[in-house]
Amino acid sequence: MPVCQVKLRGFHGESDSPRLWGCLKQSHVVRWWGDAGRELPALAHQSPENAAIIMANGIPVGFMCWQRPSREELAAVSLGDLPANLVDVDLLIGESSLLGQGIGPRALLLLRERLCADPLVSHLGVGTSASNERAVRAYRKAGFPLFHSFEDSQWGPWFYMVAECPSGERAKSKKHLMK
Repeated sequence: MPVCQVKLRGFHGESDSPRLWGCLKQSHVVRWWGDAGRELPALAHQSPENAAIIMANGIPVGFMCWQRPSREELAAVSLGDLPANLVDVDLLIGESSLLGQGIGPRALLLLRERLCADPLVSHLGVGTSASNERAVRAYRKAGFPLFHSFEDSQWGPWFYMVAECPSGERAKSKKHLMK
């Protein structure tokens, strides 16, 4: 696929769940996300403020969701040393033919720009299996260096990668909020 235009649009559980279900059942997604039947109920109830459909050339091709984990949640998975104002991001590209096309990194950059406009957000983080080399490359390409590696009881070796919000974006957003 030639270079495509990537956009994010709000996720609407009722209308987007069938497509998300189809993505979650793809073998390349199941390998890293696990059982679709277990994942869909929680994902389908995400609000449009915390989830998006990844669009490539106007076609829905993936899903992202994000949340602010509590200090307790982070400590429970040995990530208590993460920055306090971090937003955790999950994403998937459901179309295997579109993997390796740069869609994931571009979607992450769009989300980073959006979330970092909030002065209460200082960092974004993504986690992945250490053996998910495609995701690790995509996250690095989007400016997420390795922050912490650890052993996950279910998935084995795991990487957590963190990007700092550009100070210029936070400064612009603070100025905008003061007007």
